[in-house]
Amino acid sequence: MAPADSGLVLLMALVEVKEGGAAGWLSRVASLSASDPAFERLREVMLSITAHRLSVQLEEGAVDRAGVALVRLVEALPPHRALLRLLSMVRFIQGAAGEAGGLLARVSRLAADEASGRGAAAMPVTVPEAGLERALHALERRRRDHQAVGSVVIPAHRVEGCIGRALDSVDRAVRYYRQAAGDPDARVHICVVDDASPDGTVEAVRGWSRAHPEHSLSLIANSRNGGAGRSRNLGAAMAMGPYLWFLDADDWFLDRHLWVTATALDRHPEIGFVRTGIRFDRIDRDITPVWRSASEATYPCNLAVRRVCHDLVGGFPDEEPFNPAGPEDVCYSRSLRSLFAGAKTAEPTVCYTLSDGNVFDRLRADMLSGRPPGQGAPPEPVHLAAELLIRRRLYALEAKRGMDWDGPPILPDGSGRMIVL
Repeated sequence: MAPADSGLVLLMALVEVKEGGAAGWLSRVASLSASDPAFERLREVMLSITAHRLSVQLEEGAVDRAGVALVRLVEALPPHRALLRLLSMVRFIQGAAGEAGGLLARVSRLAADEASGRGAAAMPVTVPEAGLERALHALERRRRDHQAVGSVVIPAHRVEGCIGRALDSVDRAVRYYRQAAGDPDARVHICVVDDASPDGTVEAVRGWSRAHPEHSLSLIANSRNGGAGRSRNLGAAMAMGPYLWFLDADDWFLDRHLWVTATALDRHPEIGFVRTGIRFDRIDRDITPVWRSASEATYPCNLAVRRVCHDLVGGFPDEEPFNPAGPEDVCYSRSLRSLFAGAKTAEPTVCYTLSDGNVFDRLRADMLSGRPPGQGAPPEPVHLAAELLIRRRLYALEAKRGMDWDGPPILPDGSGRMIVL
């Protein structure tokens, strides 16, 4: 066989690819003269046949085998659209979407060059390959949807009249975050969990979402009332992004809440959560310091927490003594403090509203009395049951101390370490 015979060199190279040879002939193909039209036609036919054979392999599931052959051909031969298309599909299936997109762009540039060579105007040519462009676009859209800063979880029950105000406050806080971060595309997912409301709460949320299509919002509608803790856990399970915020539907965020808390978590990887100050509706000047401190240490709405930490402590308790309006927030806060260091800033970033019958309304007299939390009337059996459940959880969490994991450091003891921002 004479190495100068172009057709035979090409044939040997393609046989070599099929049999897994050492690519000795492939390197010769690239150096062959392209001036012979007959050789060019032969090469195109042979490469088209080879591309078809590798495509059959791909359809049969031999992805890695086809990929190895395609890489050798693409590296050794002049650019060939069919081979590049196939390799882009292989890379997409193998999980390398970025490389697949780059290969498909090369196919488009080749098509543009060929069009220009035929006298057509030189311009980019989009060359879809069996839905690959659409699949790449779908992955990118999913990445953007899930690449959120975090999620705001809003439990809602019978709040038709005020849920819009809470959602409006999230909207303003997201806008402030985008401006402060210099990232107009920053996303914060919103998850509203309707806890079997008998009024128009669900319709109000849907109406707000339709009026604000720029926000990513999920709505979960419970068939029965399970309490705020259970609703928060359901919302957290649907969350996107690494950070979680909680907002009661009758309260609202001040504009800086998301920015202040997310920035603290970004800058302090050693902490699991961060808390801010609270503006107490109507009694902010009169609430006693001891009650302000206790409220700011347990209120769920001035808190930002890493999702991994929320999951590790088991979320909010949802047993019967914590519903309705039990100390589920106290249990959750004590659980977080038992395992993770936290941070605290005095800046008020949320407004705790006073309305007839809510927890704030029931505790108002105590908050102004000067008595520390927990003093006054003897505890009822439901409170004693809740305290036993809290201690049971804290005891179980001790087994996690010292474990290996990828989140912030777990404290060696339950000292409740806090840093002041």
